[in-house]
Amino acid sequence: MGGSETEGGEGDGSEDELFNLFRFTTTCLSLGVPKERVAGDFRHSLEDFRQRGVLPLEELAQLRASTDAGTKEHPAQWAAGFAAGYLAAWAAAVLRVLDARGLDFGEDKHLFRPLNLCTDADLLTRFLDRAVTATDAGDLVAGEPSLREPGGS
Repeated sequence: MGGSETEGGEGDGSEDELFNLFRFTTTCLSLGVPKERVAGDFRHSLEDFRQRGVLPLEELAQLRASTDAGTKEHPAQWAAGFAAGYLAAWAAAVLRVLDARGLDFGEDKHLFRPLNLCTDADLLTRFLDRAVTATDAGDLVAGEPSLREPGGS
């Protein structure tokens, strides 16, 4: 296996990464690594892929629904609930970082409400990254015109 598998190859890098994760997971299971440990590593890797933009939130939720115990009866509903909870947690994390830094954007309804209604996991990830250094709302939403203006689209 050379380092140029994805260059000029048939699949893109994300497919290769997902396939390698699947291969690693099945190898660990076949070698007798405890299932709980393998499942934890698998979930951690999926989250890493999501944060790096390799795996969209919807696909992460579908994978988790098809592999987590207790989700076999209603996987679509489980995936939808997982995605909604995931988005809410990331929005809350952005506000928590801002609060911990002593910055109060909660009164700015033009920022607070769209942040809590945001359905783009990648955007929320960027907001969380920016929340660490933001000094005002403009820093947080830089380059995101839909959240800067009241009623923006």
